[in-house]
Amino acid sequence: MHPKRSTRNWLALAALAVIIAAVPAQAEILNGDFENGGTDWAYNGPATWGNGFPPAGGNPDGYAVIASPLLDSGGIGCLTQTFLCGEPGGATVCSITLDFWLAPDNSGDPTSGVIKVFIDGQELFSFVGETDGWQTATVTVPCGVHVIDICLEVADGDNGWRACFDNVASVCEDTVAVNENTWSNLKGLFR
Repeated sequence: MHPKRSTRNWLALAALAVIIAAVPAQAEILNGDFENGGTDWAYNGPATWGNGFPPAGGNPDGYAVIASPLLDSGGIGCLTQTFLCGEPGGATVCSITLDFWLAPDNSGDPTSGVIKVFIDGQELFSFVGETDGWQTATVTVPCGVHVIDICLEVADGDNGWRACFDNVASVCEDTVAVNENTWSNLKGLFR
């Protein structure tokens, strides 16, 4: 092989490696926009509750819905998925976002409906009561393999609620340590 071609090939390979290394780890939550209905999600909740995946009306288009009945509505219903958010270890954090909308269906108690987000069985987010349109929640965990549960919890009694979810996504990002002393020392140099 000609020496100049060999050098060019190595340079091209090195440039490609730099580009790949600069790209953050890809999100691994599957079908988080629910455009493919309930594919990749499992429902776990009371048999008397409803759940579905309408193709329109989300934020935008398809979305997931969990609904409790008006009578004897107490309990919790969740959509669950196991996912990989980057590689575990190192100075990385997995940022998980989702859009939600919580609305009463003739609920007697305005605080009886709660949106909850669990990661690996630990509650990391909750929102009580009706929302005014779509809202966004964000939680962070170390990068790696996780189980997400996006849930509607309803207090015992006659409290019908409807929880809608859309745009569930994750991304593993590098974190940068902050050394406050360094900045203070730098400021002191220029005074």
